[in-house]
Amino acid sequence: MSNSDKIVTIVDDDIYTAKLFHEALSENIKGISVYSFTDPVRAFEHFVENKENSILVISDLRMPGLNGLELLKKVKTSNPKVRTILMSAYNFEEEDLYQQYMKEAVINSTIEKPITINRLYQKVREELNAYQKGRSVKS
Repeated sequence: MSNSDKIVTIVDDDIYTAKLFHEALSENIKGISVYSFTDPVRAFEHFVENKENSILVISDLRMPGLNGLELLKKVKTSNPKVRTILMSAYNFEEEDLYQQYMKEAVINSTIEKPITINRLYQKVREELNAYQKGRSVKS
C-alpha cells in the first residue's frame, strides 16, 4: 500500500470546519489522502468503497441523518483496524452509549471543540502511530 493510499476522512456538517481540517491535514501531515464530507451518509459510502485503505475517521458528534456515534460504529464494524476520533462541542462523557463505545474501542479518542489546529495534528499523529503499530486497544 503506497502512502497516498492511506485515507483519512473528516466528517463534519459544518462546511467551514470540514474545509479547514481538510486543508490543515493535507498540507501538514505527509503520506495521507484526506477526504472531507458534510454528509455522514455519503462519508460512510465513500468509506465502504475505500475501507481497505482507510486508516482514520474523524467525525463530529452532532450531525443530521447519522450522528457521530452511529457513524463510527458502522465504520468499526466494517473495518475494525481503522482508528476513530469523535469531536464534540459539548460534554458527552456522561452518555451511556459513548461510555460503551469507548470501552469497546469503537471510539479511539475524542477531541473537544473548539479545537486548535496544533491539537488536531497531535491527535491525528497519535492515531496514525497507533494504526501503524496495529493496536486494537484504546491507549
